[in-house]
Amino acid sequence: MKAPDPLFIAYWLGYANQKMIIEELPVGIDVINLFLINLDPDKTLQHLYLTSDGMSWENMLSGVRVQQQRGVKVMASIATAVHPKISWNTIADPKAFAASVYELVVNTWGLDGIDIDPEMGGDAPDDTFIQVIIALSRYFGPRSSTGKTMSYITYQYYADEQLLKRCNACFDYVALAGYLWDMETMINQFELYSGLVGSKKLLFGVQPGRHQSTSLTEAIQLSQWQPDNGLKGGMMLFNINIDKDFQYTGKLIKALKPVADKI
Repeated sequence: MKAPDPLFIAYWLGYANQKMIIEELPVGIDVINLFLINLDPDKTLQHLYLTSDGMSWENMLSGVRVQQQRGVKVMASIATAVHPKISWNTIADPKAFAASVYELVVNTWGLDGIDIDPEMGGDAPDDTFIQVIIALSRYFGPRSSTGKTMSYITYQYYADEQLLKRCNACFDYVALAGYLWDMETMINQFELYSGLVGSKKLLFGVQPGRHQSTSLTEAIQLSQWQPDNGLKGGMMLFNINIDKDFQYTGKLIKALKPVADKI
C-alpha cells in the first residue's frame, strides 16, 4: 500500500490528557505515534510511563485497533530509558534487541512500526546506536520486507548528522522537532537536513498550545511551503492532546491536504 502524500503525523501523549482517547482523533491523520515507549534493559521496551495517568494499555490498544481499521498506522515512539545509564548508545546486543522489538511491537502489541527518538540528554549517537538502527532495519523501514515503518525525529543536526548519513536508507521519513524555531529557522533547518535525507522524506514538526508552541499561522505557512527542488514529506504535530477541540489540527490538515475535502 502506497503511503499517503503528503503525510500528516500526530504524536498522542497517553499520559497528558486521558479524556482524549485514540479512537476520537480526527480524520486526516495518516500516522499516530504513541508517545512514549521506554527502553528497558530487562524487558526491551515498556509502556509504564505512557499509561502513568490511569488509562490501561488494553484500553489504549482497543483505540489503536479502531484507528487501524480506518487505515491509520499506529506506531511505538521509543525514547528515554527507564534506567539513566541505559541509552541507545549502550544497547549490548543490537541484533537481539531488534528481534525483541519486532516481537513486542508487531507480534504482541499489533502496531505498525517504530519511531526513534534519541532523547539522550545531549549525547550524540555513536556507532552502537548506528548498529542498532541497522539491526532494526531488518524488521522495520524500507530495507525490510515486513511492510512495517521506521521513522526518526531530530532537531540537533550536529548530533544526528553521522547517523543520518549512514542510516538514511533505513527510515521511511524523518521529522524535525524544532517547535520553537521561527519561520526562517524552520526553513533553513529543513534545507540543511534535506541535504542528508532528501526533502521528500522530511517533515516539519509543530506543536499547538501556549508553551513550546508554533503559532497556527506559522504552521499553516509551513504546511503550504515547498522546497525549490521538489516536495516536502509533510507535517508532524507533537502533543495533539493539547488541541482539545482539534481546531489547530483540523486547520493544519486542511492546509496540507486541500484536495481532501473535494474527494
